[in-house]
Amino acid sequence: MEPIDKAGHPAAAGGSNYRIAVALLLALIVYGSLYPLTWNFAQPQEFIFRGPIGLADLLENVVLFLPLGWLLAWHWHGRPGRLTGFAVWFAVALVVASVLQWLQKYLPRTPALSDIGFNMLGFLLGWLGGMVSGNSLRRLAQRHLNLHGVDRFALVMLALWLAAELFPFIPTIDRSSVVDNVKSLWQQAAWQPRRMLLHAGMTLIGLEALAHLARSVAAERLVRPLAVVATLAMLGGKFVVINQAPGVPVVLGIVAGAAAWAAIERLDSVRRLWSVAAIAIASYLLHALWPLRWNDVPTAMSLLPFASSLAGSIEAVVTSVAFESLCFGAIIWSAVRNGAAPGGMTVVVAIVAFACEWTQRYLPGRTAEITSVLLAIGMGWLVVALGSKHHFKRGTH
Repeated sequence: MEPIDKAGHPAAAGGSNYRIAVALLLALIVYGSLYPLTWNFAQPQEFIFRGPIGLADLLENVVLFLPLGWLLAWHWHGRPGRLTGFAVWFAVALVVASVLQWLQKYLPRTPALSDIGFNMLGFLLGWLGGMVSGNSLRRLAQRHLNLHGVDRFALVMLALWLAAELFPFIPTIDRSSVVDNVKSLWQQAAWQPRRMLLHAGMTLIGLEALAHLARSVAAERLVRPLAVVATLAMLGGKFVVINQAPGVPVVLGIVAGAAAWAAIERLDSVRRLWSVAAIAIASYLLHALWPLRWNDVPTAMSLLPFASSLAGSIEAVVTSVAFESLCFGAIIWSAVRNGAAPGGMTVVVAIVAFACEWTQRYLPGRTAEITSVLLAIGMGWLVVALGSKHHFKRGTH
């Protein structure tokens, strides 16, 4: 078991992995704010001090800084000088947000004072979320000592499952939105095998993560009840969270994924883990190589990561990235728990991702770029950074 500090966090949380994570988040913030990196210093845009605010713009700017605030709060929780740490990092975040908005004057972006405010709102919400979750974990760890052995990567997998299925997590307060979600059951075509299979794969991976999380805290008896609750909650969320419109294929996919998980749950741990990895590979390949029709002339492959994502809506970005990260994480995590080397599996998955992106040059309507390769590498790093040696023995639950 890893050493635990007085806040209930692993002692290693303050080491190199924490610094790498902060650096990566700052790099993503800078890249996302300055994309597409096409500068025009001759004709700078006017900085907007007052103007209309769109909901999509608000969400994007809040989400951009929220993970940074959460990570920093999680690190500083229970440590001396956390108020000073908050003040210092709030000032750093404010400077970063301000400089990035000012630089957008020279980019095909819209520099605005309101965006800085939303960035800082995201940072504050993230810090608050980190502190609340830290307090909750500390109280739980004091009551239940077995929680010290919780598998943190399983928590990441659950968060990715939720993001891929239920983003933006906003329950509707308009009854008509629920009605629209319900109407999708008969308004959409019932036979959409790709959509159904993708949601089945996500459900199976998510339930496996939930089961392993329960086992990591010695709660084997709760595995099946938690799986039933999670499946029903996911189905319910599809009708009460805005912009879902699940239709019959999604409902069938979630139910089929839960049934498939129940079936492989009866296997021994080695065969179960390789089954999860295989299903994750199949889900990613189905997502990456669709529509399985080929163009004679290939398109160019973008060397800028997240090019197509940043050109789309925030919802499409989050759900797509969460889905691919969920698949990559499941492949690497399952193989490593079965005794495979983390570095080797990360390289293999990154190569597969690159091959699929290269193939997308011949697929109509697809944009080939290196984003998936970076996501695979990132998930491999997280498996190592958040894992512990006793979770990686062959055949472990």
